[in-house]
Amino acid sequence: MDAKQKMSNGDVKKAGKLAEEAMTMSDMLEKFKSELESAGQDDNAEFNALRLCSQDPYPGDGEKAEGEEAWLQEHSYTDPAWIMERERDPTAAAMEAEVAQVLRDTGSHEKALEHFTLALELDPGVLDYWALRAQANFTLKNYREAFRDCISVHKDIRPVAMWKIGGRVLSSLGQYVLSEVWLRRASRLTEGNDYEALLLFQQTRIHRFYDPLTEGTSVQVRFTKYGRAVFCTEDVAEGQELFRDTPLVSSQTDDSAKAHPACSHCAVSLLTAEDYFGMDTFRRMNKAQKAIIKKAWPKVTAYPCPHCKREKYCSLECRTHAWRQHHCHLCPSINPPAAKLYDFCAKGTTQEKGMWNSMFSPMIMARIWANILTRVKELGVKGEPTKDQWARAKEPYRRFLGFGVSGFVKQIPKMLKIMQAIFQNTEIKYKIDELEFERRYYQVACNVQSFGPPCVTWHEFVAEFHRTARPGENHRRVAQEMRGEPKDVTFGGLYALQSSLNHSCDKNVDVMDAVVDGKPGVVIRAKQPIKKGGELYTTYIDTSMQRPQRRAWLYRAYHFWCECQRCKYEGDDCSICTQCGKKARKDSPFSVCSRCHRAWYCSSQCQKVAWKAGHKKICKAWPTN
Repeated sequence: MDAKQKMSNGDVKKAGKLAEEAMTMSDMLEKFKSELESAGQDDNAEFNALRLCSQDPYPGDGEKAEGEEAWLQEHSYTDPAWIMERERDPTAAAMEAEVAQVLRDTGSHEKALEHFTLALELDPGVLDYWALRAQANFTLKNYREAFRDCISVHKDIRPVAMWKIGGRVLSSLGQYVLSEVWLRRASRLTEGNDYEALLLFQQTRIHRFYDPLTEGTSVQVRFTKYGRAVFCTEDVAEGQELFRDTPLVSSQTDDSAKAHPACSHCAVSLLTAEDYFGMDTFRRMNKAQKAIIKKAWPKVTAYPCPHCKREKYCSLECRTHAWRQHHCHLCPSINPPAAKLYDFCAKGTTQEKGMWNSMFSPMIMARIWANILTRVKELGVKGEPTKDQWARAKEPYRRFLGFGVSGFVKQIPKMLKIMQAIFQNTEIKYKIDELEFERRYYQVACNVQSFGPPCVTWHEFVAEFHRTARPGENHRRVAQEMRGEPKDVTFGGLYALQSSLNHSCDKNVDVMDAVVDGKPGVVIRAKQPIKKGGELYTTYIDTSMQRPQRRAWLYRAYHFWCECQRCKYEGDDCSICTQCGKKARKDSPFSVCSRCHRAWYCSSQCQKVAWKAGHKKICKAWPTN
């Protein structure tokens, strides 16, 4: 079964109804275009994730850096570089350096290294020669020699280029914390204006935290100008499993919880026969019919929280894990202000003005904060936590990049007050100001993935019912009372690896509900053959919509203007040529592509040009709402 999209089809339709109260989709699109223009951007403006990413050290980096320094010393990386003593000759040195650069540019790197070395020996006071030789050694993967060249220049006069080379050497050696130190220094020396230094830093950080997650898979996470992205490390076939993932934190959506009971911790279905058929229907059935249902319906045992009874679990193990992870701070019997949050979530609605206006449940944000408090306590904190202790507790959530419009919290002030009351009533106080609220909100909004169990109790019942069905009135009556498949169990979760997938309106992977380590999670499979080095794309919205609606929803929910291949080669309507931008006369609209019905052209020549340029790759009969 497909996992739900970041915004499921049903959510899009529901959100559409809410949006219609304020504006039509066309109005929304024009509003967003105006916002882009007023911000000095255009439809093709590029989002630069580097400006949103922190270079702050992680807690414990000091100790890790000491360990990496010891490794470098043990493997002789910190010995000074050796050069032959020659009579100083700046003119000859410059000539050797010029020859070396020509050789380097033509790919003769070993010869170039010889001449860079000679230039350095003839004039060792020129810092550029040290940098050029370090770069040559790095290119030839002579990492020890490259690093020795870098440290041979005192750090107070070391040029930016050498800080970058040293950082790349350390990253190649897997000494990621020291690599970050060097690249951070390069960034600060240029006041954050060196794009390469910023990019190298984030690429190193990605290797540090994501390489362990992708070990044993055929994918790798990399940092691009749009942020994290997932790429294939080998050719993959259609249907091939790429990786599996489990959520760091999750919560059932409010509407789903109202319609389909599930384990609050692991998402396993807790739907009973009485829930499915309804108590009135169940009471009308005779004993034989009830016996048929009881025999076919899998046994469901729910373990409610013994204190508040508000949460239900599939096992004592799940109940214990949930209590330790977050519920010990959120249980209304322990923390009375949390009752308002549970009351709101139980309504299964997002239409209370000033309370909430998102598809995911606010409970997931509360669980993030609660889990951070749990992690603080696990550090053995007594009294007020230090800045470092707070940083350690928040560390797992730093990987989720969030971006949105400042001031959003003013639209939902009631929820802010509820969260503030909850976390001012915990044993360790957690300050939830507007900035903290918005930061966590956008972390969830930009990264949450809908998921659910691949099989629920109803599926097991149907299979067993048909397997044991016997001719007779009782089985016919039970079959008549079956109302089709129940509403999905829908949870929203933050996945460390899956959240790195970027969006395309023509995705090349499917995110599927799956059992991972015995619990519901997701599995990512290739939707089509993908070449080595190709990026993996999922979809964040219902892509059966036309391009204007897709772009409007993506901008509204995720704050980017989609320029995927499909958006690039589809049009908005018959009034503008998709290829050349020519406007049609009102009485003579342009012809539509007969296959996909998503592009319009002023002439056959424009259609041919577009077809060769890329429309051929995305032209197909797309599903419609």
